[in-house]
This record gives sequence, structure tokens and C-alpha cells, in this order.
Amino acid sequence: MKKKFIKTFTLSCALLMLGGVFAQNEGYANRRFTSNLFQVDEHIKRQSKDIDFLDTDSYTGTPYNHPSYLNGNVYQNNELLATNVALRYNAVADEMEIKESLTSPDEEAKVLTKSPEIFVKIMNDIYIFAPYKGGVEGGGYFQVLHEGTTVDLYKKLKKDFKPERKATSSITTDTPAMFSDDITYYLATKDGKFYEMPRSRNKKLKVFGKKKDEVKDFVKDNRLDLNDEKDLLRVVKFYDGIL
Repeated sequence: MKKKFIKTFTLSCALLMLGGVFAQNEGYANRRFTSNLFQVDEHIKRQSKDIDFLDTDSYTGTPYNHPSYLNGNVYQNNELLATNVALRYNAVADEMEIKESLTSPDEEAKVLTKSPEIFVKIMNDIYIFAPYKGGVEGGGYFQVLHEGTTVDLYKKLKKDFKPERKATSSITTDTPAMFSDDITYYLATKDGKFYEMPRSRNKKLKVFGKKKDEVKDFVKDNRLDLNDEKDLLRVVKFYDGIL
């Protein structure tokens, strides 16, 4: 793999235990919110792009992974901390918002502490926090698309934001603020190196290093599109199997 695609993150052993954790019995009782697990929800209000996220009529798209809270679990290493809590990923602030249940008021939401030891499962989606150079600053949340024997595939969701535009004449109309997805994929090794997948289909092949030609043949034979998430996932699983 070429060095120019490398973005190195230090991952905790929590990543290596994901498979075993989710095989455990999840029938534990909910634990009370504790100060070492949650932070006061100040960031949610500070990082609002000068609009009210609760006023969904004032913008199109969503600043979140999903516009509504969904049920999920919170884990710390191999311990289930909370089950059937309401979770939502704020992609604008790169924060995991959490409240006690789906019926709890949004105003009661808090921000999950950023830690490589804490990860969540929202419905069927797993999110981990990877620190940058050993620290929380610069790190971020990634969705786990594939956890393999040798490599993993991660998805980083960001949001492009366009502010509201007022009409400039009688023949134009107001344009509401807009959020749109900006997605980057990473191939991660078990020693914690993240290789960013370029936007170009051809350049993506370079990330597979010495196995590039084998992967290229697999893509061609199966008529796959490396810019399609399902096809990319299939290719990474193939690559993981030939290493």
C-alpha cells in the first residue's frame, strides 16, 4: 500500500473485541446514566451552523446519520453499559447524541464521552471512536462496515452545509439551508493504520497494494463498481480473504 494514502490512527483493543461483544447476551438491565459515561450536552447547542436543528422545516437533508433517534446499545470494552437507549450520530459536530429512551424529550439529550473504549450499536450499525495520534482531539467516529481477519472497512460520514439564501428579486424564491452527505471510506489494518479510499475508481485499486491486479480482475469479472458501497464491501471481503 502506498504511503500517500495512509492516515494513521491508534486504535484501542476495543476494536479487536467487537465480534465477541455482540455475541454476548444483551439481556442486561439498563444502567443509570453516570458522569463518567456522559457529558453535559453543551456541544449540541454550540455547533448548530446558526440554525435550529429541531426546526426541520428550515433546512433540507439532515445533520445526522438518521433524522430521528433510534434504539441502540452502548459498550465499554467487553461490557454492555446500556441497552435500548436512544442514539443519534451528529455528523456535523462528530458527536454521538444519547437520551434515555425514544420518548424522552430531545432537550434531555447528552453527548456520549469520546473514548476508543466506548462504542455503540445503533440498530444494525456499529460505530467506533478512533483517536488521532493517541488523543481524542482530531479523532472521530467511524461506522464499521466489515471486520475481517486481516483488514476492516470503515465509513466516515461528514456533512456538506449550504446556508439559507434569500430571494434577490421578485422572480426568485428563498432557498432553505441544506445538508448533504460527504462519505469517505477507509481500509484499516489490525495494527491501527487507516488507508483513505480515494474518490476515483482507478485510484482506489492502488490501496490494495501488491494484490491490486487480483482485486482488479475480481472487479472486472464480477462487473463491480468500486464507488458503490455494496460492491466496495464485496471487494474488501475478497481482498481480506486473499491476504
